[in-house]
Amino acid sequence: AGKVVDPCQRVATDAALAVECRCVEAPFAEPSRRAQGRQWWRYDENGDGDRPLDWAEMELATTRIAEELHGAHAAAKPYDGVVGFSQGAEMVHTLALLKHRQDPRLHGPAAPRFLVSLSGAVNPGHFEAPGGGGPPRGCDGPCAGPTTGELATPCLFVGDFATDGWYSTGRFLQTLSLYNDATVVRHDQRHSVPKVLDGNSALAIRSFLSRFARAAK
Repeated sequence: AGKVVDPCQRVATDAALAVECRCVEAPFAEPSRRAQGRQWWRYDENGDGDRPLDWAEMELATTRIAEELHGAHAAAKPYDGVVGFSQGAEMVHTLALLKHRQDPRLHGPAAPRFLVSLSGAVNPGHFEAPGGGGPPRGCDGPCAGPTTGELATPCLFVGDFATDGWYSTGRFLQTLSLYNDATVVRHDQRHSVPKVLDGNSALAIRSFLSRFARAAK
């Protein structure tokens, strides 16, 4: 499997690949786990469901990210990509899906060039009438899509596809199948941002990020 390394240290010490990260704060308070916790939206079924309790919250959250992307581009400090963990990763896939649907918030030069999904999957509600304009998957009738291989934005998937605990293997694979340019790094650290990865996995992450590196000014 190779030597175990800290992927963040690997990137930070590589002079050929400097990475700057900026945090975009989620719009809603979520103090149940930590006093200063934030969330992108509330879930249905008393917090145990898969879909947003109120789709207006997801729309507000999407607009919040789009405003950040467009503002940074206007200030000549554009984002190259968007990274999200768990519910944040659902937002990552939301951006890819809305870009595919030519949503004006995700259209143009401010749109992310790549995405990184850490332990997350696409929200199923996007394919149903409230969010996608079509019936649930598996039912007859028009569906908003996308379907297999239609999402063009390159995406790096990092996750425990077998024992995540929050997302099923099927939901991970269903999300992965939507992309035509995907890099997958699997680990066995459940629903988490992995603390360590083997050398091959760290190299895969570095290789993916290197595709989008800009020349130093």
